Amino acid sequence: RHIMSEPHFSDGYSASKGGIVSLTHSLAVSLGEHNVRVNSVSPGWIDVSFVKGGEVNEGKGERLKTEDHNQHPVGRVGKAEDIAEMCVFLADERKSGFITGQDFPVDGGMTKKMIYV
Repeated sequence: RHIMSEPHFSDGYSASKGGIVSLTHSLAVSLGEHNVRVNSVSPGWIDVSFVKGGEVNEGKGERLKTEDHNQHPVGRVGKAEDIAEMCVFLADERKSGFITGQDFPVDGGMTKKMIYV
């Protein structure tokens, strides 16, 4: 959301996301000499409705509508596993050892889609 905003309520949220992205590339440059890679993950709409009050409620998440899924270019709302898999990939030196200073939106393509309501 650092590159997308909604009027009247996303100023602080957008600024904080932008700060994370800026900190990511700054730390990547500063810590590179110590063989430390720094990347960030920017999640989109992730369905975590099955977690309420810090407890997992198996099968008791809110029902998402077909429209919720269809508005995403990939055809569905994200899952916690989508974020976890990106993090696992980035932590794997063999697979991502040449990647640093990058932000990875994991949002089903929503930051690339223009929505007119």
